[in-house]
Amino acid sequence: MAINLAKKASDKVVERFKLGSCTEGLFTSKYKWTGVATVQVYTVDKLPLQDYDKTKVDGSSRFGALTELGDTLQEMTVQDDKSFNGAIDKGNNTAQLMIKAASSVLRRQTDEVIIPYVDTYRLKKLAEGAGTYEGFDTVSLTKSNAIETILKANAAMSNKKVPKEGRVLYIGETAAVAVKLADQVVGVDKLAEKAIVNGVCGKIGGCQVRVVPDDYMPENVVFMIVHKGVACAPKKIETYRILEEHPDIDGAVVQGRLLHDCFVLDTLKDGILVAKSTAD
Repeated sequence: MAINLAKKASDKVVERFKLGSCTEGLFTSKYKWTGVATVQVYTVDKLPLQDYDKTKVDGSSRFGALTELGDTLQEMTVQDDKSFNGAIDKGNNTAQLMIKAASSVLRRQTDEVIIPYVDTYRLKKLAEGAGTYEGFDTVSLTKSNAIETILKANAAMSNKKVPKEGRVLYIGETAAVAVKLADQVVGVDKLAEKAIVNGVCGKIGGCQVRVVPDDYMPENVVFMIVHKGVACAPKKIETYRILEEHPDIDGAVVQGRLLHDCFVLDTLKDGILVAKSTAD
């Protein structure tokens, strides 16, 4: 690690590019992890339909066999525990024109490290917990088939009774090029044309489109459609602090810890469809 001491230079720091979170607002907030690491979620099973038999006069139930109502239990334990610990030596900081203000360092760490990491982690967990959909294991998007493929994915979800409202399409930047140049899109009205030029995909088949950097997408995933509320993303511990006076150094220490996770609810996994580029 290099410490670049200033000779004659500007006291302004050249900031790196950063993105806001692409996954916030996607998750249910029904379940609370306050004071516990594990939450148990019960789902009541469905009862089978039977033929009502009005001819029965022997005292047995006309409603059919009596079935005990069962339930399914899912346990979710928060496990992903990440931290950072950085020193800002007063001597070095003074020689660098005080460019390492602790509050700015903490903000950059959040914007450039924590948020991208959490988004990538969540997308990976969502893909791992997705429902089973046949016909989407060897998807290759081109400008001639991109829209049709996404619409077919939407139809497959609708056939599994997933509500149309609240679906979000995640797709990497490279794969999204085929969508932006799709035969069904190019040549549309001026307003839509302007959106394409500016890189905005808007909605496809009712899905809100979120184009993310390629490395955010899980391995071999071309796109995935997620219905809001099918997963939860608890943050059990979220600590960010600045220690102005630290016994071990002459300067400040910037520390952070995030204990979090992402869980797909078993009974709602059909609310996630993953289209892959290669078969497992």
